[in-house]
Amino acid sequence: MSAEPYPSPIYPDDAEHITIYYQADEFAAWPFNHGFWAFSEEELLIGFSRGPCNYRSRYDMGHSVVDARGGEYVLLRSTDGGLTWPRESLQSLGSRQEIERPLFMGSTETLQAMDWTSPGFCMTAGFGIPPVQNRDLGYIQVSGDRGHSWTSPRKMPSFGFSWVQVKPDYLVRPDGLILLFVTAGIGGGSRGQRFVAVYASPDQGLSWNYLGAIQSQAPDRHFVNRYYASPVLLADGRMLVALRCQIDARNAWPELFESCDGGRTWSFVSRPSDWGGPSHLCLLDDQRLLLVYGYRVKPYGIRARISEDEGKSWGPELVLRDDAGSWDLGYPRTVKLADGKVMVAYYFNRADDETQCDGGVRHIAGTIFTP
Repeated sequence: MSAEPYPSPIYPDDAEHITIYYQADEFAAWPFNHGFWAFSEEELLIGFSRGPCNYRSRYDMGHSVVDARGGEYVLLRSTDGGLTWPRESLQSLGSRQEIERPLFMGSTETLQAMDWTSPGFCMTAGFGIPPVQNRDLGYIQVSGDRGHSWTSPRKMPSFGFSWVQVKPDYLVRPDGLILLFVTAGIGGGSRGQRFVAVYASPDQGLSWNYLGAIQSQAPDRHFVNRYYASPVLLADGRMLVALRCQIDARNAWPELFESCDGGRTWSFVSRPSDWGGPSHLCLLDDQRLLLVYGYRVKPYGIRARISEDEGKSWGPELVLRDDAGSWDLGYPRTVKLADGKVMVAYYFNRADDETQCDGGVRHIAGTIFTP
């Protein structure tokens, strides 16, 4: 890594920006919450939330308005390595109301074991914003055929927590145990009350148990939330997870934690950057780590860092984009493509958009580059 204590940011030479989904009267966002998958070098699938938005006031763009009240969870597919995303491939998983209703009523489905390591497996989850009536309501949906068909939403246990947010972030241990990283909380889930709980399934997702928690021992743990985990499994069986650390509405940064005992206990490794969150951690084919995050301070955009020593130190900040109109962006996920390239997907707003209301139209975009 660079010996410079304060290296200057780098702009990748080959960064290519792609518009994945843009609709002038919609707010489209949060791929981190719903998933991004590469099933081959050509076939990619992305999940995100969309909702009607007229961009007349900040209230219209409130996340609880566009997602929790009017949102729909959808999928979009590319068959040319992420270069184009035909609108006719759009697939709806249902509106918030359609997903919430059977979960509230306690309906059940016939459970089916599924191989979480198969090439066609993918998982999506919710909710990005927990239902007001049940802050402890979270669910998963899984597919074994590259997202063409899905199981019904399945409610996840809360284990007594008052706040639950499930994301599609999991690992399968070498012994077959599935670990799901869930944001949990006590009280109202406000400052200092949220952390990451590790759920575990020994039977391919049929049942779930509580394994433990990732909790910082830093003095600020009483008023900083550490949540939204992004995990990777190293070749020697150790696990790394990037957490979003947040002290107020926009002041967030990533921290890296490590487990050497299968996810039972965790220790602090490093803080990769000054700001950014949530962040997505990707293990590249050459075993380097790529961390990508929304940059919610000026100049607003998307940034990344690379580690060559399993997260102990990090190279210069990579500026993928700095052309956004406001802080309301990010929630990225990364997939690996051919020839050493990656594609990062995120939600974005452009400073040069014809529509401006605290930034441009919120849409899904991507950047292809070589780390």
